[in-house]
Parts: sequence; C-alpha cells; structure tokens
Amino acid sequence: MSNRVLILVVLLLSLPALAAAESSLRSKPLHNLQNKAERLYRDGHWERAHFIYVNELAAFGDKYAQYMAGYMFLEGRGVERDPVRASAWYRLAAESGAPEFIEVRDAVLDTLNGESLEASDAIYITLRQRYSDIVLALNLVRQERKALNQGTTGSRLGRTSSSVTIIDPQTGAAITRTEYERRLKSRIKLRLDYITDLIGTEELEADLSDAEFEALVDRVDEHLRVIADR
Repeated sequence: MSNRVLILVVLLLSLPALAAAESSLRSKPLHNLQNKAERLYRDGHWERAHFIYVNELAAFGDKYAQYMAGYMFLEGRGVERDPVRASAWYRLAAESGAPEFIEVRDAVLDTLNGESLEASDAIYITLRQRYSDIVLALNLVRQERKALNQGTTGSRLGRTSSSVTIIDPQTGAAITRTEYERRLKSRIKLRLDYITDLIGTEELEADLSDAEFEALVDRVDEHLRVIADR
C-alpha cells in the first residue's frame, strides 16, 4: 500500500471503531502515541513502531494500528515475515468494515492454504478475545458497573445526600452524585445496546444483575469464537 493511501487510512480510521468511543481514547496522549508510532515507522525504526502498534495502540481498539501490525508481519518489517499472523491482524482491523482493510484481508486470505487458514483462524480468535471492539465495550461496562456499585453502596461516597458534589473521572467536571450515576447508567446502556445488537441477543438495562452480566460475557465469548469473515 502506498504512503499516500496509508496517510488517507490513518486520517479516516486512526480512532477506535466503537460507536461510543470514549473521549479518553481521543485524548492528546493517545494522539501523540499514534504520531510517535508513525514517525518511528517512517524513519525506519520498525521494531519500536511495531511494539507501539501491537502493545499500546491495538489495546485501545485502534484499527489502523491493528492494520499496521498485520502489514509489518506481511512485509517482515521489524518482525519476522509471517503471512499467517499478518492475515489474523488484517482480519481484526477489517472488523471496522473499512473497505480498504477488507480488501487487504481478503487478498491475503486468498494466498493461504487450508492448514494456514486454520492457523489464521486460531490467531484471529485470540486477537479478537483481547482487542476487538466488543471486548473493549464489555470491559468498559465492567468498569462502569463497578464504579456505579461503589457509588450506590456508599463504599466511597457514604450515605450522603444525592446532591453532594463529586468529580466525574470521565470529564474532570464537578457534578452531583445523582448526575454522576445518571451518566454512568447512560454510558452502560449505550455500550450494552452496542454489544447486544452485535451478537443478536435481547436488550439489557443498565441496572442488569451480576448473573445477567456474566451470561452476557459468556455470549460474547461464544460470538468471538465464530468465524464468519471467509
């Protein structure tokens, strides 16, 4: 892929594909990290660039970073050339639905034989279980449910009035406990809708029980093990 196309792709797809992407994922530190990886790659420091793409940016659901991890495996830049592993990273990036990524994924998969395709499937499933958007959304739900429970049970805020002023860690703004809990529930509901729509199951409310959440975790795990891109 030419540098011109790569620049276009990073402008369009450098942010996570999750519809409800957090403002923290759009933060200046992350943007700086993206720029650092691009600069290292451009200057030929491929090992360092690959480390950032795989170990730092991919974990935020950065589809361009996931694409670049595959590209570098395919070309053997900074890592040993490995078309099978490259295909698995391309498949992860292509979950965004970006035509450029889908085209590259399909082209690489077409070069693999049956045994290599099975190996690609195994690596792809492992990557999905760590870095796919649905897993990131589920992890955020888990964190926000914990924060909500800490607020409602009084483990941090006590039994004080709902009008008490606290700092929203998401925005840094001073708000009431009631408003903080409302925002948490709104974010949880938004993510739950994204997850349940993706896996084709019934909607869940923000105040879902622990048992319902664990059942959702199991459903997501089942979904991630299903190969439907080839």
